[in-house]
Amino acid sequence: MMKEKEHTNVGIASVILGILGLILYFIGLFFYSFVDNRLYGIIIGIILGIIAIILGYLAKKQGDNYGTYGISLGILILIIGVLTFLLTIPAYVETGYST
Repeated sequence: MMKEKEHTNVGIASVILGILGLILYFIGLFFYSFVDNRLYGIIIGIILGIIAIILGYLAKKQGDNYGTYGISLGILILIIGVLTFLLTIPAYVETGYST
């Protein structure tokens, strides 16, 4: 019988920040955020994704499997965040939208 290893606080925090970053990213993308500008929600989501990657790396060094999940969520946020910026910034420039 294999003994389950307990998860570290850093690993749990990386997963929570990854999920929270993903949620804030999609709220900022599809709805106006609390400051009436959808880019702020996206930027906050990307920042939380970067923090999730860093914490996931630290948790993975300690042997926690949750670190891998945090890294995966953070990379997912970064990929879709960069794609969003590359696809929406020309539309903002074309329409004359200013923050």
